[in-house]
Amino acid sequence: MKRTRWVFGAAAVAGVVALVVPAVGQGKAASASLGWSRSAGGPTIGSYGFGAVDGGSEVSRGFRLGSSSAAKSGKLAISLTGSSAFSITSDRCTAKSIGQKLSCWVGVAYDPLGAPRGDRATLRATGEDGVAARLSLSGRNIGPAGRVYWVGTNFGGGSVNAISRGGGTVTVLAGDPHSPVAVAVDATNVYWISGGAVHQAPISGGSTITLASGLNYPFSLVVRGTHVYWADAAKGTVNEVPVGGGPVTALASGQSYPGSVAAGSTHVYWISGGAVKEVPVGGGSVTTLVSGQNGPNSVAVDSTYVYWTDSVSGTVNRVPIGGGSVTTLATGQKLPHSVAVHGTHVYWANYDSFDGGTGTVNEVPVGGGTVTTLAGDQSEPWSVAADDRNVYWVNVSDTGSVRKVPIGGGPVTILAAATEAYESPVALALGP
Repeated sequence: MKRTRWVFGAAAVAGVVALVVPAVGQGKAASASLGWSRSAGGPTIGSYGFGAVDGGSEVSRGFRLGSSSAAKSGKLAISLTGSSAFSITSDRCTAKSIGQKLSCWVGVAYDPLGAPRGDRATLRATGEDGVAARLSLSGRNIGPAGRVYWVGTNFGGGSVNAISRGGGTVTVLAGDPHSPVAVAVDATNVYWISGGAVHQAPISGGSTITLASGLNYPFSLVVRGTHVYWADAAKGTVNEVPVGGGPVTALASGQSYPGSVAAGSTHVYWISGGAVKEVPVGGGSVTTLVSGQNGPNSVAVDSTYVYWTDSVSGTVNRVPIGGGSVTTLATGQKLPHSVAVHGTHVYWANYDSFDGGTGTVNEVPVGGGTVTTLAGDQSEPWSVAADDRNVYWVNVSDTGSVRKVPIGGGPVTILAAATEAYESPVALALGP
């Protein structure tokens, strides 16, 4: 009996050991006690995808490390292995010990470069007693983010230039013996105005062709579909010419110093005197959308509205395509100019650099609301453009530059500073 009881007792002891060891082991492995999430109180995740990101752009995310165990982890070590496109931007977990109701945060950035590809990495947290948590990260580089194109002037004429939206080396696409004043881009070519002519060159570089010449004072141009459009202030005309060359057509004549053209899917829009006007693509009747403006000087269009700045009244405004009630989106601006619209916001530059003033780059929702200054203390900002991530502009001065700032605000990045090749940038556009 004693032996039987001893065997039973041994079995009982062994059973206890067998039950305790896995429990202790689970605590050390921490597969159930430490976990990553995206927010306080959010579900634990084992993987996270940064999605498709343009090469040269950066996306940052924060990850919360929490514990479901009453026992503390001991001092944590954080590691990130895998693709170099991922990097730790902030770490509030290393050397910290967390337990139940305690947490810490790690920031990770995905900044792909080079050819399109998929990227993967693993974020790990390991405690002193073996407690660990693993998070699989992924992202997809969809290739180059596109480029910023601009024209600049110097003492010997001017040039047409490009740089990646993420920064890098400046490429001079074309030299020009004259001083360029405007630029536009499509999928294959860059277009610009200089010396009383409209020019075209491949965005990859190559021979320049002249689309139209003998112009009096061409001021602004835009490309849409198969045609290039521009205004000739001295002749009082708004014109078009086929991409690649062909006959020049005056869509509107007898205009009062027309300038700042924009093109939609069915109409071309421009500023004329104190009015905003439109004409069908290909020609037809001119319609005055708005009149009685003090000093309209820049126009932009989306699928619903036409937007413009008025430098005299210091306002940013909109009117429905086809005409209707005018809505003032911003007031009290100092020489607003160079308006652009993208997505949910309208962007513009306040050129004011006179009487001790400094220029600003600004945004307001397309439906109206709070005006946000994205960049202050700029030196004669001009020619604004925007994409899904950033707003771009040139500072027109003897030490001019091409700059960008994140949509919503953030640090200003200088993409290109003035050199002899492209001193005094005067206009920019976004393209592939």
